[in-house]
Amino acid sequence: MQSAWSDPPFQPLAADDPREIGGYRVLARLGAGGMGRVYLGSTQSGRRLAIKVIRPEYTEDPEFRRRFQQEIDAAQRVQSIYTAPVVDADTRVAQPWLATACIPGPSLAEAVTELGPLPVDTLRVLVAGIAEALQAIHRADIVHRDLKPSNVLLAPDGPRVIDFGIARAADSTPFTRTGLRIGSPRFMSPEQARGEPAGPASDLFALGSTAYFAATGHTPFGEGPDATVLYRIVHEEPTLTDCPEPILSLVRRCLAKDPEARPSVEQVIQTMMMSDTDTTVHWLPPTLTTRLTLYATSVETSPSPPRRSRGRRLAITGVVVGVLLVGGLATVLRLTRDLGAGAPEATATSSAVAQKAAAGVSPSATPVKSTPAQTKRPAPGRYPINRQFYTGREWILTLTYFDVGKDTLTAYIQYRPRGGARGLTCKDELPTANVLMLASGQAVTSKKTYCSTHKKRGDWTVKAGSKFTDHAVFPMPDDLSRPFTLEWQPGLSLSGKVKGILLR
Repeated sequence: MQSAWSDPPFQPLAADDPREIGGYRVLARLGAGGMGRVYLGSTQSGRRLAIKVIRPEYTEDPEFRRRFQQEIDAAQRVQSIYTAPVVDADTRVAQPWLATACIPGPSLAEAVTELGPLPVDTLRVLVAGIAEALQAIHRADIVHRDLKPSNVLLAPDGPRVIDFGIARAADSTPFTRTGLRIGSPRFMSPEQARGEPAGPASDLFALGSTAYFAATGHTPFGEGPDATVLYRIVHEEPTLTDCPEPILSLVRRCLAKDPEARPSVEQVIQTMMMSDTDTTVHWLPPTLTTRLTLYATSVETSPSPPRRSRGRRLAITGVVVGVLLVGGLATVLRLTRDLGAGAPEATATSSAVAQKAAAGVSPSATPVKSTPAQTKRPAPGRYPINRQFYTGREWILTLTYFDVGKDTLTAYIQYRPRGGARGLTCKDELPTANVLMLASGQAVTSKKTYCSTHKKRGDWTVKAGSKFTDHAVFPMPDDLSRPFTLEWQPGLSLSGKVKGILLR
């Protein structure tokens, strides 16, 4: 058990795993669950993500896709230091996916299973942090519905709650309609067990069960078949032994059968913070902090994709041998790379090289010129886009247009407040990441933003009915002949993408 605990938390990719999801590089496997598989991914700027790919059987139902998109839209409004912010998602592809910030720590389930119950000071911070996460989730009109130890991650600066809202999206699929429950029976509320609507109080019941597990390593309604556990949850009182105070008193209140008798998240936070516990540093025991270092380790390069067919390998080998006899090893390496890409330009280049080889001319004697597609740029001027890419509770963000200059490409983003006036904080380091992702795979990062060049930086107020226009200046990319993507991240809570941009 201890040897497994000391292993790296990332698993290498298998041959059938994707190497790219939604423009994000896939580095390794993180795990799998009832809803899908989770991968470790990376943005172009190197920030790590957790990307959940939904299982195919759920995606065959259009109602699931519709509700999944609803939950994503709501989840993007959740702003709390105790949740994993939703960065990006796509519900239209064959297998929908959801990307969140990657939390560098194990799950509560893994930690307690491997190391046993947590100390009281750790429990206080844990329960208060989960309650703060639920507070933000409920304010966004979301009910988690599947809060459990495996959905709580232990980071160096506090717990993080993940997967909020996803369970609700699956409620209408054929699998749930035929009796499959979404969620773990051991952490369900009585109303969920009876098949009734679950409100915020249902998450408080799950919080009580989760807290008891963290304090004792056991569940309050025992083990056994799902039907047996669900019967106990509805009809019997929990067995609460070996649980220290003040966790025990709080757990009893959270596990009340009547939702109205359960405490509010505010009361949970107040109860847990009635001590001198420092919630900012050293909240985890040493046995857990040593585990966290494994999450900062580098990830091995993904294995190579499946090998080509024998026929294609022979065709490539024939050309390579002919060139090797006259052109030298450097040309062979360049030719092999181009043929492997399968691009029309590469095929044309290899044909020209082969002709030179047949004529006895060294291919390296004449440099290969760039094809027109590699240097094609749009004419200078303004190119309207007008595509909305972020809609939240407070802001709507729209890519309005690009300005093409001699050596620069400038993207203009419009911020429109929803409802009343909204505040903006403009600092040198914001936006945190603006990237153009080209069709060739090249990433072009902005070299200047409005905030970094404007004379007046600080806190601004955008009135209702008004707008704020930000912009980012990019060095002119080498190739804009094919559709490209803008990744805009003025902050994780407002991040978004505009895909398939073509300047014509």
